[in-house]
Amino acid sequence: MVQSPFTSPVVERSAEQIDAALTRAMARQVTLAWLLPRLQDALIVEDLMQLDLLLGLANDHNVVLPRAMIEDIAQLDRAQSGALARTAACGACAIDITACDTLAQIGACALPFELTPAGDVNALRRAGRSYISGETVDRLDLGLAIVGLGATGVVLATGGTSYSVKAGASVMRSAGRLGTLTPALVARLNDLVGSAVHWDRIGDLARGRVAPSAVVDSAKLSELGELGRDLQRVATQTSVAETISLLRYVDSAEDAARLARVTDAVGPRARGAFEVLGKSRVFRATIRGSHLAIGAAAALYLLALQILVFATQRGGILCLRFVLRRFV
Repeated sequence: MVQSPFTSPVVERSAEQIDAALTRAMARQVTLAWLLPRLQDALIVEDLMQLDLLLGLANDHNVVLPRAMIEDIAQLDRAQSGALARTAACGACAIDITACDTLAQIGACALPFELTPAGDVNALRRAGRSYISGETVDRLDLGLAIVGLGATGVVLATGGTSYSVKAGASVMRSAGRLGTLTPALVARLNDLVGSAVHWDRIGDLARGRVAPSAVVDSAKLSELGELGRDLQRVATQTSVAETISLLRYVDSAEDAARLARVTDAVGPRARGAFEVLGKSRVFRATIRGSHLAIGAAAALYLLALQILVFATQRGGILCLRFVLRRFV
């Protein structure tokens, strides 16, 4: 108790401990009975992204699938992976990331465009078209595009120190288009971007009177930079496309840091872990009770038990003496 065991009752697990904990939990969950209904649902809606994930889980956990199901999946893959179909799908995916069917398409067709300044310019074009047609402008998409363009200029000027802001803005803009941003993260990003972008100068930017960097207050983008650095760690261990998919489990900068720790431990298997176990169980696997706190809690429990036994014993003796005096 002198060592203050409850100052830090919870500590972070090492990457090896996280990997072992998640592997054990998934091995208990991923069975043929668990996989079959999910594979059937993915086949019905022709969701190649989900099929790819579930087949990977079956392979990782040595689950043998029915031959008929494997043939159905292979037939669907052939129908959508022919040269003509693949070219058409990639073209549609490059123009609109929401038209991508698989993570491979997102990575090969959409992201080479979306993560460049050209993708930011295209977002400005979408906002302008929406404004002219009287439709609602997606302020988050527009704001992240402006931040991305502004950070691009700063990266060139500073030798790359603002790259995390540019990368984070581009990844989250793509995730927003794909629908993998959670409502909580959207609300936080709206606050961050809303305070960092000088919206009253958008007209000057549209007319080419000022550079994008002049419309952005870079001093207010530190949290976005932290998000970007954590997402870079995730992308390094998985891929940018998988990072965009994994953002559906991120509600805050703290969640992004936890996600980075998970991918440091299990790499590309992170998406399968979230699919099988859910966000709460995966993030719980990154921490454990400290041995000192567990030992102190056990000592306190034993002390309380000993006091209870002692009090019960003394109470029993007093009752016995009272009875003896009264009746004997």
